[in-house]
Amino acid sequence: MASNDKPRGTASLGIWSNIGVWAGFGAAFGVVAGILFNNVGLGVALGAGLGVAAGVVVIARANGRGDS
Repeated sequence: MASNDKPRGTASLGIWSNIGVWAGFGAAFGVVAGILFNNVGLGVALGAGLGVAAGVVVIARANGRGDS
């Protein structure tokens, strides 16, 4: 069984940093997709947006199960 206890002195990142990580990975994926389609700006924008949307869905599902 896993423990949800954090080591002493660690900061709670909260939901906003978690969404930021999803947006960052989405933007990184968008750069690759943008290079392939010759439009990096559009790729980054769409990638970040899709990353945020995917992150919200994953977080909502985890909270619904109680695994957050």
